[in-house]
Amino acid sequence: MTVACAVCGAVATRRKHRKAGVEILQCESCGLAFWVPEAGFAPEAVYDYSYCSDAAQPHGYDAYGDLEVVLRKNFSRRLARISQPRAGARLLDVGAAFGFAVAEARAGGWRAVGLEISRAAASRAATVAPGSVVVANALNAPFAGGSFDVVTLWDVLEHLADPHAAVAEVSRLLRPGGRVLLSTGDVDSLLARVSGPRWHLYTIPEHLFFYSRRSLHRLLEAHGFRVERIRADASHYTLGYLAERIRKTLLGRTAGGRGAWPGAGLSVPVNLFDIVTAEAVRLDPQ
Repeated sequence: MTVACAVCGAVATRRKHRKAGVEILQCESCGLAFWVPEAGFAPEAVYDYSYCSDAAQPHGYDAYGDLEVVLRKNFSRRLARISQPRAGARLLDVGAAFGFAVAEARAGGWRAVGLEISRAAASRAATVAPGSVVVANALNAPFAGGSFDVVTLWDVLEHLADPHAAVAEVSRLLRPGGRVLLSTGDVDSLLARVSGPRWHLYTIPEHLFFYSRRSLHRLLEAHGFRVERIRADASHYTLGYLAERIRKTLLGRTAGGRGAWPGAGLSVPVNLFDIVTAEAVRLDPQ
C-alpha cells in the first residue's frame, strides 16, 4: 500500500517500528513518522474521562488533575518567553484539557480561552477557568478569523488527524503578526532513536503523528508562518508521573498508581531533549 506523507506529500516511506499491533512508517523526505488507522477510526472517541483518570488503561493518564501544579509551572515558563500582553490581547489554547494553561494565561494578563474536544475534560475545566473552555474540534474553531494574538498547542499537534487542516485553522484564527507556540515530540531525537519502539511518545492510538524538526518547519511554513525557533526545553514533572510513564510505556503495565510510594508528588526539571517547543509568527499575506 502506498501512503502519502501528511505533511510533504511524498510517497517514499520506510517501516520504522511496529508498536501496539500497527506499523509506524517514516517519510524519507521530511522525517514525519505516522501510523495508518483503520477505516472508521474516530480519534475523539479516545478522549473519554478514563483517558485522564484511569491507571488501568494502557494509554492516557492515571490522574491528570494531580499534575496541575507542575503543568501550570511549565505553561507559565513557556508564555514568559513572549512579551507581556498588551491591553486586551487574546490567547487561544487548543486542546485545553482541564484548563490549566488557560488559567495560567489569564493570570499572566491574557484574555484567554480554550478549545477542547472532550466534554469530560471541558467539564473539569469549568472548575479551573470558569466559562473559558469551548467544546469544539480543533479543525473547525467557532471563532472569527484574526481573533487572536497568540495560539498555543501544548502536546496537541500529534493528536490531530489532519496536520495541514489544523495549522491552516491556526493561521486563520491569528491576526497577521500573531504567534503560534506549540510543543511536541521529536522523533529524530537521540532518545527516540535509542529507545526504538519503546520511546515513551509512541503511544497508540492517541498519538497519530510523530514529528521531526524538518516536518514541523515544512508544516508551519506551508501556512504562512516564519519559524523563529524550535528547541528542546526542560519541563517539570512529578516523580510519580515519571514512574507512571515508565510503567505504561516501557514496561507495558497498567496496574498501580503514582501515589503508592513516598515522594511521588515531588517535582523535578527534566530535559530528555526529545520534546521540542516551536515558536512561529504569522506573516502578513499582503
